[in-house]
Amino acid sequence: MSVLSLQQVTLGVTIVGRRVAALKDISLTIAAGEIVGLVGESGAGKSMIGRLIGRTLPPGFAVDHGSVAFAGEDLLALDPSRHRALLGDRIAFIPQEPLTALNPVRTVASHFAEHLTRLGRPRSAIRAETLAALSAVNLPDPPSLLGRYPHQISGGQAQRVLIALAFASQPALVVADEPTTALDVTTQAHVLGELKQLQAAHGTAVLFVTHDLKLATHLCDRIIVLYAGTVVESGPARAVFARPVHPYTRALQAANPRLSGPRVMLAALPDTMPSLADYPDLPGCRFAPRCPP
Repeated sequence: MSVLSLQQVTLGVTIVGRRVAALKDISLTIAAGEIVGLVGESGAGKSMIGRLIGRTLPPGFAVDHGSVAFAGEDLLALDPSRHRALLGDRIAFIPQEPLTALNPVRTVASHFAEHLTRLGRPRSAIRAETLAALSAVNLPDPPSLLGRYPHQISGGQAQRVLIALAFASQPALVVADEPTTALDVTTQAHVLGELKQLQAAHGTAVLFVTHDLKLATHLCDRIIVLYAGTVVESGPARAVFARPVHPYTRALQAANPRLSGPRVMLAALPDTMPSLADYPDLPGCRFAPRCPP
């Protein structure tokens, strides 16, 4: 059984009297111990899938058809209280921008105390579990971090705190929404290494959202490429990167700078991602207006 399964999901919203498919016929599955990458530009619909799982859709958006199942349970039909009980426990989220995701008036210890208390941990065990969670993401001297506020730690440390919070409950599914966007390349590599280490240790299913095709190839088992709310390509990560079929995937690959060899100009796609209001006027492939000749 898949940990997460989306089958033919269409997410709609009404714009100027027309029903628009913000996500169109999205299907994906993630098994235990598997990392699946969602790749695409800003506006492709990647984060909307995470918001669908967490029931934090913007006003006016609703699933028109399709199913979303977590460990065999229909997330769309779950009672709200049952769904809330899953979040933070069996389903965890790692957001982007760690220094804004953490509450600025709470210490690191306070963040963990609130989270672990909600999970039903006894007060006497919270400090030990917090230190163990911080150690698991290789933060140096965890006791010294407990009394610090977010502005007193670096971006890399803050992102490790968020990863530690996400894995504290040993969830079945983690949705990581561009968790390294605000980090430099070196810190990014360390943080992703720790994410992969925890994921492998617990056999966690991970949905990894990113705009970086090369990054997804290094981390993920499979890749799903989104463009304007539609899946344009999917498959094993290394195969998709080595032999991209869709012109949009090839464009994403061409946008990655080379780390060796002569300097070359990066290829750039013309124009921009279409807006939601434009979708009804794109009956075929939504990438067609930007497709290279």
